[in-house]
Amino acid sequence: MLKQRIITAVILIAMLLAALFAKNPLYWQVFIGVALLGGFYEWLRFCQIENVLHKLLSCTVFVVTGYFLHAGYVSFGVAVPLVCLLWLALLAFTLFDVLTFFHFKWIKLLIGLITLATAGWLIVEFKKMDDGPLWIIYFFLSVVAADVGAYFTGKQFGKTKLAPSISPGKTVEGFLGGLALVALIFIPLMFLRFSSGVALALLLTVMLTAVVSVGGDLFESKLKRHVGLKDSSQILPGHGGILDRVDSLMAGLPIFALGLVLLGFLS
Repeated sequence: MLKQRIITAVILIAMLLAALFAKNPLYWQVFIGVALLGGFYEWLRFCQIENVLHKLLSCTVFVVTGYFLHAGYVSFGVAVPLVCLLWLALLAFTLFDVLTFFHFKWIKLLIGLITLATAGWLIVEFKKMDDGPLWIIYFFLSVVAADVGAYFTGKQFGKTKLAPSISPGKTVEGFLGGLALVALIFIPLMFLRFSSGVALALLLTVMLTAVVSVGGDLFESKLKRHVGLKDSSQILPGHGGILDRVDSLMAGLPIFALGLVLLGFLS
């Protein structure tokens, strides 16, 4: 299992980096588009939509929504804060068992449509920025560092369960260890490249991104438990489904984007 997991991870990382650093932006757009369309198709399992026509219609609406976002019909200044507010509501739903109407099939479908389409739009737009690939690496690094730091810290020191009814393996000690690793990596990265004020704001941005990314993982776990799923699918050997790999990313993306919008890097 571990060997299979490593092989799949290496292949995915190689494909991601090849698309990210390709001169033709179409490769990145296609890579992200295919990945998130596959993720949305998995999302339909959370909504318990089995009818083929309903699946086709839902995927069509997802593609059209993505088109309107990429075509510039919605501004970052409007969309990003609204999606961040949605994620705050989703985190409240996840951690405190409020807003339980989010479990309703069609509301859950709308949530998937908004969160996944917005995530795809933002990660594609990031590449168009000055030093776009570098900003994308910063984003991925903040989420991955939080996950890796949490895993090793939790394994060594974890005692207090973070959300036992949702994900018994996650601990408060692991969560704090993940944030510590993010700070350890990004303090020198930000302060060596930017002025102190901007570096501090960017450090806050990546820390909040890391926090919310953990919430995204818990959110997906809660949806899976509600419908009795272990993984969103089995499309990625050793890793489960696409959503199992991007749940943290799609939650962290709007927070990271909001920081870049407020600082004037993304407009």
